[in-house]
Amino acid sequence: MRLRVGLTTLHGSVEGYARRFDFLELRAEPGRLPTIKTLRKLRAQGGERVAFALRVPPSGVTRLSEAPAEVEALEAAAEALGAEWIVLQTGADLGPSARGRARLEALSARLANATRRVAWEPRGPWESETARAFAHEAGLTLVEDLTQVSGAGDRVVYTRLRVQGPGARLTSSALARLGEELVGAEQAYVVVEGRGSPSARARIEEAIREAAALASEESELEEVDFGPGDDEEEAPEDEDAEDGELIDDELDDEDDGDDDLDDDEDDDLDDLDDEDRDLDEEDER
Repeated sequence: MRLRVGLTTLHGSVEGYARRFDFLELRAEPGRLPTIKTLRKLRAQGGERVAFALRVPPSGVTRLSEAPAEVEALEAAAEALGAEWIVLQTGADLGPSARGRARLEALSARLANATRRVAWEPRGPWESETARAFAHEAGLTLVEDLTQVSGAGDRVVYTRLRVQGPGARLTSSALARLGEELVGAEQAYVVVEGRGSPSARARIEEAIREAAALASEESELEEVDFGPGDDEEEAPEDEDAEDGELIDDELDDEDDGDDDLDDDEDDDLDDLDDEDRDLDEEDER
């Protein structure tokens, strides 16, 4: 299995982040995308260790459907970042009607290519089974919280582990369910909302191994391999990380939901943009 684990927000430097995680999902609001220079800088700093995804919120998906120039800008951003995924989140304005399906299919077909997949996270009026059937038909990877629902046993999985407000926890039982859902996948991308503990990847790997142990003989269990990150030494605890176990720990009080996380992320990228502009001005002088 190829396993990647990451967050929705860049906390600190990319180099520091890469010691804890190997996947980063960045918000991509049409009209507010970081500069190409900033995205290339992030890609270079992440190196081969960190893979990237761009997440378009519901309002952004609506805008993309109505403005072809914004689609071109998103494609350019994804290319500069070397993004392996573009995640389309849809809201109430894009339901399972024929028109809604056609718009989503056309957009995903435009954004996907040989090196980039498109994932879809419906947050509107879609029943789970209807969404899963449409995703399969349209060639989309459905984003679900696999600690809460059962997936379709897909070869490639993209899951978002959500929390229900400040101080919420993802328990060991939730991790056990996640392991059961991921054990048969060839590639798994796991996004943890909030500030993930440095041991997040190790705990998720252990959950998958335990699920494999229940489903196979011990000799087969030894063949479970999670890619390059599997043999690396465990990352040291950061000063702002909680002591104790990984995802069972309470999330940082400042992580109050998607809006706060998006604001933090925008600040991180804005800082990088500002740094690049300052360097350009110095060069001109």
